Amino acid sequence: MLKKIIVVATLLLSTLTHAQSTLGQAYTLDDCIAIALQKHQSLRVSDAQLAMAEALHDQAMSSYWPRVSIEANASRADQDRTFTAKGDFVLPPTLGGATVPLDIKMKLFDRDVVAGSINATYPIFTGLKRPAMIGQAEKGVMIAEQGRRKTSLEVVRDVKKYFYGAQLALQMEQLADDTLERFKALEDLTERLYQNGSLKVKKTDYLRTKTSTALMRSMLHEAEYSRQLAHEALGNAMGQSWDAEYRLVETEMPKALTAELKELVEAALQFNPDVQQLKLAVQASDHGITAAQSGYYPMIGIKASAHTLWNDYKDGLFNEDNKDGWNIGIGMEWELFSGFETKGKVDHAEAMKKKLESQTVLLDQGMALQVKQQFLRIRSSGKQIEDTEAAFGFARENRKLNSRAYQQEMVETKDVIEAQLVESFAQGAYYRSRYALEIGLASLEYLIGHNIEQIASN
Repeated sequence: MLKKIIVVATLLLSTLTHAQSTLGQAYTLDDCIAIALQKHQSLRVSDAQLAMAEALHDQAMSSYWPRVSIEANASRADQDRTFTAKGDFVLPPTLGGATVPLDIKMKLFDRDVVAGSINATYPIFTGLKRPAMIGQAEKGVMIAEQGRRKTSLEVVRDVKKYFYGAQLALQMEQLADDTLERFKALEDLTERLYQNGSLKVKKTDYLRTKTSTALMRSMLHEAEYSRQLAHEALGNAMGQSWDAEYRLVETEMPKALTAELKELVEAALQFNPDVQQLKLAVQASDHGITAAQSGYYPMIGIKASAHTLWNDYKDGLFNEDNKDGWNIGIGMEWELFSGFETKGKVDHAEAMKKKLESQTVLLDQGMALQVKQQFLRIRSSGKQIEDTEAAFGFARENRKLNSRAYQQEMVETKDVIEAQLVESFAQGAYYRSRYALEIGLASLEYLIGHNIEQIASN
């Protein structure tokens, strides 16, 4: 006997293990977020944008280094290059001052010439344009970093939204299944009472229970579809393949929001990536004004080069003295009048800064309103959870009393059906209130760009 029990237990355990394995791995909310932060393609786009900003910063920093280049060229002319001089040449008075006719043709260099040189330039003064461009590039990197952080926050928010949605869909499916089982039991009880000649249960009562059961079965099918759809939406937000198998671990009830509205608004203005990006853009506009004003100043730089020439003709222009050489010099370029182009650039940069400052004010006001909206939503959801939880308890007790009374033919069929529906409605309202609270907290954390519990603890 004991051997049979062990065999049956082993078979049941293996069956349960197989069933669990077919459902896939169980994921908590933190697991889903971690997977999404590793696989979501939008993060790859943000990484590329950050790399582009860092590359632009490297380009701006290159202005502190000299430019060095090598040039080489070879040419062949149609004939050797020559120099012709014709005219009269007057001798100095010490030699008699006579006039001597001159008709000279000299070869300067062979028609085949090969030249090579190395050149270097370095800007000494750029009218503050160089540090301004570097400052803009640095702010660009910081803006890209905030963009990367915003993308991460969006991924986390989306995963939370779809995770809570999948959890709600699963709860509603289970609720529909439980309600269907209760209606089936009510249908069987009504049929027995009707078949046994009950004086209070009529055929219309029996048909009413049949109708209610059929409608609830239809609602269960719809709940199954909603659960599958929510499950796929979560998988897509995580970056999972369409055929990935996994289960969700139900989360605990979220903690109550203890932070005050003023704290939340101040935190959003301090940590929200959109706000930070706009503030950085205002700072970058200051560098833009400086870069535009550099047009009023001269550009000063040093230039140096060394060269060598190869030519078959050893005399003439490319002789041993000047075929190799070097030079170094300093130069200045100052644009005295540009048709008011520089003034236009400065005016444009200053207007851009004013625009960004005005957008900052609008964004701060809009952010405060959004935070307040989510704050009120969370507070309302918390109160609804308390009320719906109490209503669900009353409705469940009412359904149990009506079910026991119906077995004794003390209440009508419609009363039992109503009690069943009210309980399901109250339980569904509780689940939806909890979902609204979870979504409100996720949306608020996204707006703030910071962990809400850390804000409350500070």
